[in-house]
Amino acid sequence: MNEDDKKLSKMKNKPINAEFKTLMDYAKTMHSRYFHALSAFYAYESMKEVLAPNIVGQSEAEENAKTIGRYNNFFMPAQESLRVYFFLELAKMFDSSKQALHINKVLNFTASNLKKLTVNAFREYNQDQPRAFLETLFTEYKGMDHKELVDIKKMLNEHKNMLKKLDIYRNKWLAHDDKKKPELPSITGEEIKALFDVLAKMLNSITGRLNSESWTYSHTEDDVKHHVRLVVDHLRRFEPYRLKEIEEKYRINPEN
Repeated sequence: MNEDDKKLSKMKNKPINAEFKTLMDYAKTMHSRYFHALSAFYAYESMKEVLAPNIVGQSEAEENAKTIGRYNNFFMPAQESLRVYFFLELAKMFDSSKQALHINKVLNFTASNLKKLTVNAFREYNQDQPRAFLETLFTEYKGMDHKELVDIKKMLNEHKNMLKKLDIYRNKWLAHDDKKKPELPSITGEEIKALFDVLAKMLNSITGRLNSESWTYSHTEDDVKHHVRLVVDHLRRFEPYRLKEIEEKYRINPEN
């Protein structure tokens, strides 16, 4: 065994830095929850858009309304479920509970373990990963310093008013059915998108600097809305033929 093989074998047998692995596990879990919540938001938005004449046109909106009306016992609870889900998940990802996983916990954990989140920890974590250009990533690795963490936390402060409204809505209107509720906070679609955007930036800032890894969600809106339109379009155009086939097969309406 030559020296390079010995070094490689030694590196593979070395235990992975626990703090680095924990942080990456946190980030991956957050990204997964983020994607599901973002998809739910766009699905909810799209279910409203297929009924909007200014978006799909008057004729198509009317036809879509008839189609959805025929299956209202599905679409009505589905739309409400999507709305509650993305609001709850978004609020939870900005939470401050010590027991829960949220962006504040990710930031605090990163700050507490900065000295351990080194290039060697990065190397150990990725030693068995099928990643391209690993040696180049090792050589160019810069990591993260305290100032960068402070800058990331500033992103939260810039949205503190929206986060306060979201917290009130989650606690008083969604998670609990308080008899004495405060005034229903007004939260716009643009504010929701802004919170999703800043959360993705914060997560990608951490994983990008520490693990040369980031996630993109630019395709999510188009993909989700396309799928919702396909479902409604399919029900509108092809479901009548399927129902007719069922009637003919089982002679449900033989007089016709």
